[in-house]
Amino acid sequence: MTAGTNVEASPNAALFTWAAEKVVDLVITQTMDGDWASYRSKLLGYEPTLGAILIARPEPVNEGQPVAPSPDIEVGVAFRRGHKKCLFVSKISTDTAAIANAAPGTIVLREPGEIRAVQRRAYQRVVIPSHRFIAAKVWEGGIPSGGGVCFPISSGRVSNVSVGGIMIDVRSEQNPRLQVGDLVGIEVTQRPGIKPMLVEAQYRHCVIHGDDRLGLGFQYVGLEHDLPGRSTLEEVKQFASAVRRGV
Repeated sequence: MTAGTNVEASPNAALFTWAAEKVVDLVITQTMDGDWASYRSKLLGYEPTLGAILIARPEPVNEGQPVAPSPDIEVGVAFRRGHKKCLFVSKISTDTAAIANAAPGTIVLREPGEIRAVQRRAYQRVVIPSHRFIAAKVWEGGIPSGGGVCFPISSGRVSNVSVGGIMIDVRSEQNPRLQVGDLVGIEVTQRPGIKPMLVEAQYRHCVIHGDDRLGLGFQYVGLEHDLPGRSTLEEVKQFASAVRRGV
């Protein structure tokens, strides 16, 4: 489906028109019952007069998660354009007019009021010098909530970081033995007296850093959602930038 003629319908009309023409790949995230589900999709069309973004039926990334995102809960959407990664939050729309002539399986997202663009350079890893200590704690199942006592499953130091993820260096006996895709909560304290960064992430891999040390690699999830009790995308960008500058 092609875009309408009124490409000035919103400040982001040109961006979505381009994305529809290129059929860009999308990554979609949604929180369900305290866990994160991730999906792959493609942007198939854009109807500016209806405020509708047409996408292919989302395909789940990980086994054991819901086969499709819920229409009642906000989804985070990310795609790349040149040197930037574009992110926004939306909901699945029930507007059937927008998909009257669309391919089977097409669903509609409501056009967002705001899109955030992050330079892809920010996703490049910044290696932390060995003389600099940035403390990190890892919780199983996400950021702890409520007033109860909750102990981390692992603690260590940050060895590298970007806007997309983090690697935490721990002693071998601190190995939490996570499975790929497991959700964790991470607290990073850049230095005493500074508000810690609190993010949720999925475990991706483990590397050996020495005879008795391991590097645990994590990919952030849900930053575009700005959820209470978690650091925002802007805060994570500021942290990664400060580390890059050696602040």
